[in-house]
Amino acid sequence: MLLSDHIRETADIIAGYVTGTLVIENNTVSLLKLDGELITVNEDYSIEVRNDRIYESVTVSQVIDLRTEEGWPLLSGIYTRIKKIVTLN
Repeated sequence: MLLSDHIRETADIIAGYVTGTLVIENNTVSLLKLDGELITVNEDYSIEVRNDRIYESVTVSQVIDLRTEEGWPLLSGIYTRIKKIVTLN
């Protein structure tokens, strides 16, 4: 990991995000943290994948549906940050 990547990840964690690698298996979206913990991600989470230096928001449906020409999950293995969505009642 480059120092600049480490700094970005540290900033993400300070901002309240959980960071890791996106995993898509059997139509289930998960985040694999650096410590090996696997967090199942659903619509209760905000999902942002890093595309070079910017983050792009995606939904669980988009993560599952976006595929390569060969049919592989397009976003699998991408650095991702998630945050639980807080709703006030």
